[in-house]
Amino acid sequence: MCHSSTSRLLVATVVLAAAGMVQAGDLIYRPINPSFGGDPFNSSHLLQTAEIQNEYKDDGSEFDSLFEEPSAAEEFADAINRTLIGESANELANAVFEQGTPSGSFTFDDAMVSYQTVGDRMKITVSDGLQTNVVTVPKPDNK
Repeated sequence: MCHSSTSRLLVATVVLAAAGMVQAGDLIYRPINPSFGGDPFNSSHLLQTAEIQNEYKDDGSEFDSLFEEPSAAEEFADAINRTLIGESANELANAVFEQGTPSGSFTFDDAMVSYQTVGDRMKITVSDGLQTNVVTVPKPDNK
């Protein structure tokens, strides 16, 4: 019996001594991707790996046109269209806010614009045949 208590004491002493010698280091996160603070020299390797794994093949779909820059002629046509729409909006604002016309309508391109007084508000309806938008604004006080 003496032998077993001595061996238990010896095992306990070794365990306690080993526990005192065990040391742990800090865990340090080191990002790999340069987008998240990693080494910038990894970028070409990561890009190449991503391109190898990419199974998508561009088929020249109709969505490619969404990312093309408009030509000078398209930009000019858009500018003219925006100017004409702006002038129509000014006509509407003039008729409603300055002249105080209670209701009316006009056509611009394929869109029908109508407005009417409803109580103390102006209801403006814009319809292009496919879609109808209604805007309600406070009626201005004409003094």
